[in-house]
Amino acid sequence: MSLNLSQTKRKNAISLTPLIDVVFILLLFFMLTSSFVPWRIVDTPLSVPTEAEATPEESENIILTLKANDEQVWIEEQVVRFSDQAAFEALVTENNAGVFIIQAEDGVTLQTLMSLADRLKLNGAKTVSIANAFAMPEAK
Repeated sequence: MSLNLSQTKRKNAISLTPLIDVVFILLLFFMLTSSFVPWRIVDTPLSVPTEAEATPEESENIILTLKANDEQVWIEEQVVRFSDQAAFEALVTENNAGVFIIQAEDGVTLQTLMSLADRLKLNGAKTVSIANAFAMPEAK
């Protein structure tokens, strides 16, 4: 009784049909579950600024300081209350080309900081910057 090696070592053929089926099902699944955003066309042409417009203007920096637990804004040694809408309008009107820099001391909430930035932008301020607010503590 001798075993023939050719009978015991039968070639196991790998069928690609199940693999193709799985790939097709995955492709179909991803095609059906994905959503595509339609292309948007810009209606107005973009204007490229001329050389005269591209040069930055000399602007004055207006520093606004927020202090903790205080509903006041310090503007260059002057105190303005948050409720004084006319003072904010006058400040922005006088310094419209200037950069409004908001500095917040420790303890000022993010809501207060953003309320001040919103108030400046709503009154027509072109550039509002937030300086050193909520800085990370330095490593010792």
